[in-house]
Amino acid sequence: MKINELYSLNEIKEQGLTEYPVKDIKAKVYVNGIKVYFFELIDSQTNYRLYSVINKRSFFL
Repeated sequence: MKINELYSLNEIKEQGLTEYPVKDIKAKVYVNGIKVYFFELIDSQTNYRLYSVINKRSFFL
């Protein structure tokens, strides 16, 4: 997955990403292995833009 690319919800799930519930963040957060992916909603809830990927350990600190 590439930063600033658009992905549908199906494409995100096909990558094996699992949605992680978060509070006070307007992003959709998905976890896969040791990485955390941050997506913002684009285009009337049909596409998501990947804008950040961080290490899972950094996210939970």
